[in-house]
Amino acid sequence: MPEVIMPKMGDAMEEGTLVKWLKSQGDEVQAGEAIAEIETDKVTMELEAEDAGTLAELYASEGQDVPVGEAIAFVQGEGEEVPQRQEKEEAEAEEGGGEGEAATATATETEEREERPDEPRMPRTEETTEEARADGRFRASPIVRRLARENNLDLSQISGSGPQGRIVERDVRAALERGEAKVAEEQQAAPEAAPQPAAAAPEPTGAPGTEIKQPTRMQRVIGERMQLSKQQIPHFYATVEAEVDELMALRKQLNEKLEDEGIKLSVNDFVMKACAVALRKFPNLNSLYTSEGIELHEQVDMAMAVALEAGLITPVIKDAANKTLSAISGEAKDLAKRARDGKLQPNEYQGGTFTVSNMGMFGIESFSAIINPPQAAIVAVSSIMRRPAFDEEGNVVPRSLMKLTLSADHRIANGAEGAQYMAEVKRLLETPALLVV
Repeated sequence: MPEVIMPKMGDAMEEGTLVKWLKSQGDEVQAGEAIAEIETDKVTMELEAEDAGTLAELYASEGQDVPVGEAIAFVQGEGEEVPQRQEKEEAEAEEGGGEGEAATATATETEEREERPDEPRMPRTEETTEEARADGRFRASPIVRRLARENNLDLSQISGSGPQGRIVERDVRAALERGEAKVAEEQQAAPEAAPQPAAAAPEPTGAPGTEIKQPTRMQRVIGERMQLSKQQIPHFYATVEAEVDELMALRKQLNEKLEDEGIKLSVNDFVMKACAVALRKFPNLNSLYTSEGIELHEQVDMAMAVALEAGLITPVIKDAANKTLSAISGEAKDLAKRARDGKLQPNEYQGGTFTVSNMGMFGIESFSAIINPPQAAIVAVSSIMRRPAFDEEGNVVPRSLMKLTLSADHRIANGAEGAQYMAEVKRLLETPALLVV
């Protein structure tokens, strides 16, 4: 059946937002033609039709959050009939066995909400969630229900973390990791105590000249991840100041030689190369903190922070330690451009083992970055400042100085290791010829 579904654009993605329809109901579409814009937690991208035909039905409205795998439209081919959504939902409810009532309730709530598009979506409180559970009702997509059935999991015992209390895939997988799968004879077991709710945000002031701006999906996800990172990862910091006069001179010389080839090396290219090469001596910092232990990586997949209007994304340069400066430069520019255009594929911004965040172009003298979990570390790169310093004879001379700050996970690496790593990065940046041999 040529339904257009919300695609899964990453392992952690459970929902996407339908930002805008690019085609209207009744329009003819070709296979591969963009019909909508969708927003994930990382990018806003165009969704293409996989089949040619008539865009006969639009199931989702603009601004609506749609679980991964659920249909948002139907492309009608020649000789095909448009399926009735009510019949499809009833069939899915019957497939879910005793969950039919819940599926019908969910469909009804969705229809009522779509009839009132201007009504704000209020978060479901703990009380209303518990009342719904008492009535045997809960919100979950067919994919989540199927996953629960396959693992003998009782969805009525799971607290949903999605919009309005919806049970999403991460809730089911978290329950499975906690060993909460229940076979038929254990259905009467007592439910696990609900987690304590987070502190409520303050109410708007309503002061004259103010407005309420809803955060994008990317901003919400970044906020959640960074909050968890600061709360759950014991950060420690180590800062060095590198003299980069030789680096600037070498960069100028190389760029003059490479101009005809259209290559222009940036300071950040040297920094990423130095950070990647230094990790060969300090593998703990090129690791991930996982549920089964510390996962050490031999290959350095360097993530670089790219600022977008809607938030931040970290495209990944694979095997950065073994690439030349010119290769890193070309790949970095291409990834950054496509990141800003929303053209990155999931494999291009996932799987990083270490991150570099550079705010030097903004004139920042020093800053500390937040670790991007499950990575072990991130390096914050500041501006190059021209300041007086002492040479070996004690004379005051001008120097180009740049501060770099490591943020590292103390569960994986200790302070001495972090300090030694940053000393090696400093050595490489102050002797940049080592980066081109």
